Amino acid sequence: MLKKHLLLITLTLFSFCNFSNAQVQEDESKEIHPYKKLTKKFIGNIKRNEFNKNSSFFDSTQFGKKMEYIVEKSLDDFNKNYGNITAIEKTEVDTQGCKMASFTYIKTAKGKATWFILFDQAQRISNFIIDTFQNQKFYQNPSSFKNYTRKNIQIETNPFVTLPGYLYQPNGIKKAPAVLMVQGSGPSDRHETIGSNKIFLDFIIPLLEKGNSVLVYDKRSYVYQSNMYNKVDTIDYYEETIDDAVAAIKFLKTQPNIDSTKISLIGHSLGGKCAPMIATKVSLNKLILLAAPVRPLIELLPEQIEYIANIDAVIDEKEKAQINQLNWIKNKILSPDYNSKSKITIPGTTAKYWVTDKNFNNLKTAQELKLPILLLQGVRDYNVPLKDYNLWLAGMKGKSNFKSVLFDDLDHLFFTGSGLANPKDIAKPNHVSPKAINEVITFLKN
Repeated sequence: MLKKHLLLITLTLFSFCNFSNAQVQEDESKEIHPYKKLTKKFIGNIKRNEFNKNSSFFDSTQFGKKMEYIVEKSLDDFNKNYGNITAIEKTEVDTQGCKMASFTYIKTAKGKATWFILFDQAQRISNFIIDTFQNQKFYQNPSSFKNYTRKNIQIETNPFVTLPGYLYQPNGIKKAPAVLMVQGSGPSDRHETIGSNKIFLDFIIPLLEKGNSVLVYDKRSYVYQSNMYNKVDTIDYYEETIDDAVAAIKFLKTQPNIDSTKISLIGHSLGGKCAPMIATKVSLNKLILLAAPVRPLIELLPEQIEYIANIDAVIDEKEKAQINQLNWIKNKILSPDYNSKSKITIPGTTAKYWVTDKNFNNLKTAQELKLPILLLQGVRDYNVPLKDYNLWLAGMKGKSNFKSVLFDDLDHLFFTGSGLANPKDIAKPNHVSPKAINEVITFLKN
C-alpha cells in the first residue's frame, strides 16, 4: 500500500512519434488504429482467461517483469471485486507524447470500469490503470484559438539522451518570446498528462494566443522509463530535470523565429523547485514557479501520506504503521551522517537521490537571482502545502523581483474545487483555472 501511495504522490507532485506540422491540433486518434487492435487483443485474452498469451506486451527487463506482475495483480483484484468481463465496449485512443494510450470501457456483472493502457514505442505496456468511476474522457481545450504551428523537435542533452517534444509557434510573428515548460517529478509526457487532463496544454493555447512560442518535451524518465529503472543509482534532480531543461533552453535560443533574449521558464512542482538552479546555468528572462516546494521531498512525503490517510477522518493501524515507517526513513535521511552510500532508502530509489534532495537549497539560489520571479500556489494543495509557500514569502521578503499569488480554491494542479482536496480529484476531467493562466500571461507581458 505504501508503494501505491508513493506512486500516486509522484504522479501528482510533481509520451518518438512523427506528426506533420499543422496550424491546428490534429485529430490524432485517426492515426493510431493499430493500438486499438493491440488493446482488443490484450483484453480479449484476459476475457478468455488467457493472460499468459499477453507476455509479448512486456519486455524482458526488470521493469518489464515488474510491470507484468503489477498488471496481473491488478486484473486479479479486479476480477475478485467485480467479476468476469461480460462485455468489451468501445476503445478510444490518445497520443501522450512519445507513447500511445487507450481507454476501453469494460462491463461486468457488477458495473462498468475504464481500463487505461499506456503503450511505449515498442508497443509494450508501460502503465495500466483500472478506473471504476467511469470518468475518462478525451482532453478538450477550452480555447478555440487555431492560428499556430506545432513542430516536432528533439532535445539532445547528450549523445545518450534524446527527448522528443513539440515547439508551438504563433503564426505571423518573426521573433516571438518563448516559454519552456518543465514538469513535476516522476515520468511525465510533454503535456504533463494525468488521466484525461493535460495540465500544460491548458497553458499552451492561451500563451500562443498572446504571441508566445512554447516548447514542451517528454521527460527523460518517461522516454527511458525501463532504462532508468535499471540505472536508478545514477538519478538525481540534475539527471531527472535540470540537465534536460538547460539543453531545451539552449535549443530554443538557436531557433530562427524565437527572440533569444526573451525566453522564460514555467516549472510545476519539482520543475518549479529546480527552476532557480536552471536559471543559474543558462540565461533566462523570467521564472514562473507553479506550486514549487522549498523543503526536501523526503520531508513532504510523510505529510502527504498522513493527509491521504486522514481524508476519512480515521487513521487505522496499517496507515499509522506506514506513516511511522516513512517518518523513520525521513529522519535517517535528514541526519548529518546520511550519505550516498547509505543503505536506507525508499523502494525504487537510492541514497544518491535523497542526498541531492536534502541538500538542494532552491530558496537560497532564488534569493541570488535578479530576474523577475512569479510564484503561484493553491490553498487546497496538499502535495506542496502552505508551509512551503510561507517559506518562499519569508525568504524572498523585500525582493522587488519576486511576486506571489495565492488562490483560495485551487489545488496542486490548479484545478478549482472546494473542501479538502482528494487524490481521486486528479482522475476527473478538469482544466487549469483561468485565474492561474491569466496571472502567468500578465506576468510574461509586463
